[in-house]
Amino acid sequence: SPLLRGRALVEARRRGLSASACSALDGSDESANISPTRTTLALSAYFCQPELGMKDFEILSRASAFLLSVDPKEVSDGEKPSTLFPHLQERFDTDERRKTKQEYRYDPATGPRRFPHQLNWLEFLPTAFRPRVHVVASSHVVSPFLWPKYYGHEWLQSVKQEHVKYSLEVWGPAEHKNSDEIENSHSGKLSGEFSVKAKFALNPYPIHHPSEMDIAIIHLNQEEAALKHMESLGIKALHLPTMHELNTSDEPVFTPGEKTLFQGFEVYEANPTDQESLSQNTSQTADDERVFHPYSSLGTLSMCSPDRFLARTDQPLPEGLCGGPAIELPTDGENVTIRGVIEGIVPIDHENKELAGSASFMPAYRIREFIDHAERFMIAELLDDDVLLQKIVDLKLQRESDAQTYDEQDLGDAAQEDLAALEGAGEDPNTPQLDEQYQNLLAEMYKNYSREDVSAMLSIVEREREQVMKMMEDGNGMDEAIAHVRRQTIQDRDQLLNEIEQKLANDETIPEGEYKDK
Repeated sequence: SPLLRGRALVEARRRGLSASACSALDGSDESANISPTRTTLALSAYFCQPELGMKDFEILSRASAFLLSVDPKEVSDGEKPSTLFPHLQERFDTDERRKTKQEYRYDPATGPRRFPHQLNWLEFLPTAFRPRVHVVASSHVVSPFLWPKYYGHEWLQSVKQEHVKYSLEVWGPAEHKNSDEIENSHSGKLSGEFSVKAKFALNPYPIHHPSEMDIAIIHLNQEEAALKHMESLGIKALHLPTMHELNTSDEPVFTPGEKTLFQGFEVYEANPTDQESLSQNTSQTADDERVFHPYSSLGTLSMCSPDRFLARTDQPLPEGLCGGPAIELPTDGENVTIRGVIEGIVPIDHENKELAGSASFMPAYRIREFIDHAERFMIAELLDDDVLLQKIVDLKLQRESDAQTYDEQDLGDAAQEDLAALEGAGEDPNTPQLDEQYQNLLAEMYKNYSREDVSAMLSIVEREREQVMKMMEDGNGMDEAIAHVRRQTIQDRDQLLNEIEQKLANDETIPEGEYKDK
């Protein structure tokens, strides 16, 4: 699709930027205090196809990857959003902690306590029966044989998924002298020597984007042990905003001139997938420690389309960074949030000199759409229970029917129309005309509380409208009515989580920690 500076995507609203945020915009390294050896991993795909005369596994493709946390990051006390009923929140939190301790044999989802529609799909499953992280990479690297448009080589079409296996490598400085200064440089290829610190196997079952966008996820073999080892080496699982966070954010999706950080590994050796004929010497360089080298570069956002953002960098990103993260700035290096996944660069000989050599990355909302698709697929496979699956779908989607879509609409106008529809005055002919008492209730809520808080409650209130209105007619205040509907929703969530726990605990085909075999 043509690149555009869509009005909705480039609205420059910088409300209340902190000093650290301002430093991110002027490109100072202080806003990007993180090394690529902490955020990214070196991904290698190996293959063995006997029909090609192969007896051992040889390298197929190599590039960058990263760990994406399934659960959202924890919210510190200073970051917690204001609640609709602050005087009731402490009691609810205490009750939640007590019930969790009493009722759950397995650890539930981590992250802040939220309504069901705010959860990611896999958060409905106990952590013992699902992965803690996804390994995110480019689809054309994970399964190049699925990309004949990229690779037209005849020999590659005989390679299938069953012929492929994967590994991830953690890299670090060969020597520790001034390693912090070296690793926090963002001018391209990091100086110094680097070597492999650890290597981990992946399960050979990738999930690819259903619409052929260049992204895939795959999962660690023996995840618990692998993550423990990775964490000891300083590897960070990165975070992606939830769909609820994306839908309710006031921040512009794209702002020209804003800084982002591209990290990954430069790959020196050419991949076999780039060769028209299959060399018989690929195994000689399969584990060559000179193949990967960490790379980090600041970029400046320049142009966008709904599916792709472009950024200018001091020099074009090299081979191998595909699948690496585009990191949101500023970052303290602890809770790192991604704003995209690197796809590649605009050809340096492109006729449009303003675009030539620009870094291209898939934006966060497209990644979240894919992750939600993949996690819903994984839940269906893990549960193998249509009734239970439908309960999850119904509970989660009760607030997603009015979710925003990221196209060329003006998000401000959309929000205003949303609000008008809720108040019974929208242009949609199917908008329900709410009675006066209910309109008064909405008006009072919007006057006193944030739009996000109101949105989080509206579907629940609507679902139990008669009961809520009766409570108010009987002399109960708005806080009591809202507390009631929230309590009911929390009970529905807990009941469903308990059903899921019992289902998985009694399913002999899914031993604890072995979700990947299912």
